[in-house]
Amino acid sequence: DELPLGAMWHIAPWTTTFAKWHELIANERIMMNFVLSAINLIASFCIMAVMFTMSMQRKREIAVLQALGATPGKIMGIFAWQGVIIGFVGAVLGVVLALLVLYFRLEIQAALASIGMDPFPMQAHGIELPAEYDAAMFARQAIQAFIMVTIASIIPAFIVSRQDPAKALRAN
Repeated sequence: DELPLGAMWHIAPWTTTFAKWHELIANERIMMNFVLSAINLIASFCIMAVMFTMSMQRKREIAVLQALGATPGKIMGIFAWQGVIIGFVGAVLGVVLALLVLYFRLEIQAALASIGMDPFPMQAHGIELPAEYDAAMFARQAIQAFIMVTIASIIPAFIVSRQDPAKALRAN
C-alpha cells in the first residue's frame, strides 16, 4: 500500500495542538491586565494622598480665594488641572518606560541573571524571553491610569473646596 503524497501530513492549528500552552498564555494575559490595573489603582491612591496633603497645606490660600469670590468649581478646576497634567505625564512616561523595558528585556534578564536573580531561566522554557507589543493594551492601560489619577485628584479638591473660608483662615 502506497499512500499518496501528503497523506501522512496532518494540519492543525497550534491552538489545538498546543491547547495547554494557548490556555496558559490566555490566563497570563488576563492576569497581566489584572496586575496592571492594580498597579494603576495603587498609583492613583498615592497621587490622591499627595493631592490631599497638598490641598490641606494650601487650606489658607484656598480660603483666601474663596473669600475673594472663587466658587468651589473654580477651586476644583485648579486641582483638576494639576491632576490632568500629572495623569497625562504619568501615562506617557509609563508607556515609554514599558516600551524601553520590553525592548531591553533580554539585557535586563542577563543583568539579573549575572547577579543570580534570573526570573525567567532559559532552562525552564527553552526559548528566548518573548515580548508582544500590543498597542491596544498600552493605550488601554495609559487611558485607565490617566482617568484614575484625574479622579483621584478631584476627590481632595472637592473636599477642600467645600470648607468654610472663615474657619480655614482662623486655623493655624
